[in-house]
Amino acid sequence: MSLRARVMLMTVGLVAAVALTLILVELHTLISVSLQHSHDRARMTAQFVKRYVLDRAQQRSRESARIITLDQRIAEWHDALRDDAELPDLLASTLAQTPAIVEISVADGRGIILASSNPARTGQLVRPRLPLKNLLDLGPIDKFQAVLGSQIDYENRVELGVEAPGDSPRRHVVFLIQVLVSSVLLRGAILPEVRRTALASLPLFLLAVAIASLTAQVALLPLKGISQTIDRIRSGEANPVPEPPSSRELAVIQEKLRLLGEQFRGAQQGASQLRTSVERMVQGLEESLLLFDSQGRLIVSSEAAERLLGLSRAEISGLRIHDLFPPEGPVGTLLAPALLTRTPLKEARAGRLLVSFDPLPQGAALLRLRDAEGRRLVEDQLSLSSRLAAISRLTSGVAHEIKNPLNSIALRLELLRSRVLPELPEAQPELDIIAQEIVRLDRVVRTFLDFTRPVELQTEDLDLAALARRLLDLVRPEAARQGVHIEAGGLDQPAPVRADSGLLQQALLNVLRNALEAMPSGGKLSVRLDKRGQNAELEISDTGPGIPPEFREKVFHLYYTTKQNGTGIGLAMTYRAVQLHNGAIEIGGQPGSGAQVRIRLPLAPEAAA
Repeated sequence: MSLRARVMLMTVGLVAAVALTLILVELHTLISVSLQHSHDRARMTAQFVKRYVLDRAQQRSRESARIITLDQRIAEWHDALRDDAELPDLLASTLAQTPAIVEISVADGRGIILASSNPARTGQLVRPRLPLKNLLDLGPIDKFQAVLGSQIDYENRVELGVEAPGDSPRRHVVFLIQVLVSSVLLRGAILPEVRRTALASLPLFLLAVAIASLTAQVALLPLKGISQTIDRIRSGEANPVPEPPSSRELAVIQEKLRLLGEQFRGAQQGASQLRTSVERMVQGLEESLLLFDSQGRLIVSSEAAERLLGLSRAEISGLRIHDLFPPEGPVGTLLAPALLTRTPLKEARAGRLLVSFDPLPQGAALLRLRDAEGRRLVEDQLSLSSRLAAISRLTSGVAHEIKNPLNSIALRLELLRSRVLPELPEAQPELDIIAQEIVRLDRVVRTFLDFTRPVELQTEDLDLAALARRLLDLVRPEAARQGVHIEAGGLDQPAPVRADSGLLQQALLNVLRNALEAMPSGGKLSVRLDKRGQNAELEISDTGPGIPPEFREKVFHLYYTTKQNGTGIGLAMTYRAVQLHNGAIEIGGQPGSGAQVRIRLPLAPEAAA
């Protein structure tokens, strides 16, 4: 998924989440208001019944003029309500006025029902229920579940009592009024309102998502242009800025990017020419080696010697030195006295060749031939390197010029953030994306400056095995998340080298991370360290798709990458770091069976000895 798509998805998702939260808050408020209304109606109903019961009790007290005890008076009140034929009808009519109420009962102090809206309940005990106020005190999620999912009744209870005679603090409960509210009826009354509110909020939700999508697209337009310009520079296009920008700051950046692209393209072409010339020079300076036995017969020859003689190895194998270089030729004339006396020669001139002859024990001899014209080629390449260094200095200057408008944009962005966010907090994601893109562009410029700037090594004594173990511990959590098994070999034996710790650590870490990225679905990462002569050889292999032979030389080029989101910088930095340490790096392995990266570094003098 592209950066633009990720930003769009994140922005729209954030706005959708906020809008959905507001809708849920509105629904919770609606449910709370409905529940509060039902609670108030139940409380008013209980108070109405209470007033009626008090009136009936007071009326019976006035009708009975004789002096009786409190218990007799309470029994007289109970009889009055039990014999009241109007009370059940009153309770039934009151029940019909409030849809959520399912039952109204009046009981004595012991909980025996005296009168009820449900005549079948008369004479039974009052069954305790959860207070309706507890439903109001629940949290939002529990309240949703209780209203929309439960099937229980809640009560609103009112007690009427009298004080005991004398100094006793005991209070007699005379009447108990219970109003039952059904959650099923509450749900039937609340759900239509919830449904209407949700349907009314849906268009607003879709409108908010559409506005967020449009805002994100508008905010990303300048950064999209900068990103496309950088991609065009990296691909080497002749005109990396095809359209004029919309603001002055972006115009300055894109103009600097255009200049940087021109200089970088020129430097890239010069570097390519330099690499081709150096390869040709190496081929011209490649030493021809011929090894003869005690009988003067050729037993070993290098490819350069075969090219020099114009014969294949099968054709020259077993020939004597006089057959290859007749005495009348320039090389034969030079070798004749040396062969006779077995005296060594050191780069004696024979035409355009430099000839070296080394007698070996037991009558063997080694003949080395080298092109004398290599000195002139080296001088030409040094001249070309000087010109490329001048281009590199100019390119570095252009990169420095880009950092100034970048800093200006960053400062203005922070000023915009302080002014806009208090009034428009939803702009936070867009401003964050702009800041991230500015940081990415600054990192690209700094990376280019670091690559073109001369490096001064801060060498120290290091243990390559300990460094490899430390880096494996660093990447082990990431490997475990990807299902990659790590195998190590030879890391228990010290391998002392003289190296820049930070530079070498970054170089090895780049290779390890590339190996992990090649195995997103799991595999095996192998790291093996061996000592070969005066060198330490570190081999890092994976079980990924491997690197085809035609790409193995290009992967060390700056900004060349085969990964979709790669930068083409990591292996170029690794190649330079290894070269600065007088080492070598090469890529092997079979395509489809994983890649092998071998890094050779010279051992410290005391270890090599």
